[in-house]
Amino acid sequence: MRFYISADIEGIVGVVNRPETKTDGFDWQRARMWMTDSVVAACEAAIDAGATELVVSDSHGTGMNIVIDRLPRQVQLVRSWPRPLGMMQGIEVGKFDGSMLIGYHTGSTHMTGILGHSFMGLMVREVKLNGRTVSEGGFSAEVANHYGAPIIMISGDDAFCEETQGLIGNVEAAVVKWAYGTLSARSMVPEAAYALIRDKVRAGIARRKEYKAKALKGPIELDVTMKHRLPVEYLDYLKCFKRTDAYTIRYVGDDMEDVSKALMFMLMYNPSSP
Repeated sequence: MRFYISADIEGIVGVVNRPETKTDGFDWQRARMWMTDSVVAACEAAIDAGATELVVSDSHGTGMNIVIDRLPRQVQLVRSWPRPLGMMQGIEVGKFDGSMLIGYHTGSTHMTGILGHSFMGLMVREVKLNGRTVSEGGFSAEVANHYGAPIIMISGDDAFCEETQGLIGNVEAAVVKWAYGTLSARSMVPEAAYALIRDKVRAGIARRKEYKAKALKGPIELDVTMKHRLPVEYLDYLKCFKRTDAYTIRYVGDDMEDVSKALMFMLMYNPSSP
């Protein structure tokens, strides 16, 4: 069996504030170890359940948070940017029996959740697929479905797990902390969180045949509402994009691979533009 894991940091045990998520933050070195060991726990549980290979995407910030030499030898790690499939890069390599989202967070429109945002928090207000608002978790799930590797397990805070199960169904969920708001939470200690992640990975793998990949059929409408007008003006210069209001740009793609590439271009062609 082969499994795919995409890992972010905001939903990792113990992480509650921005300095833990940035490479120059006072506690980032500890947070990256919590992130690494959360991924290690998931990988080890999958290997114990019969996995022979795993591909892991380091999907936060620089894409260089996970300490590679702590990973089991059955793992391949996707690092750094840019990449056309964004947080799901690596899922295109071969056939996977399922996917997992570790350390993810709520979307920008959710009322709560630790450090909730959608893709680039300073740039993006909302992302929709075919008129439906999606978080990073929801978008990643649609990419996973496109490649026939449905999400079987997720981990993060309680708000993320509730939001994501509402989008993709009753997948196994490891709630490792409980959000009081955007910047505070009650958290498990790391060892307890790792044990819970192992349990939920095993349960997800045991239930893997219950989850079916239902890929979105094209054409797929991607609507991205920005926090500033200028990026939308620039994108509207290109025939493939359409400006639908002062802050929203639309792209119509053939499938989720196409849509993901368009989103990555929108976010990374000049992300510093106001």
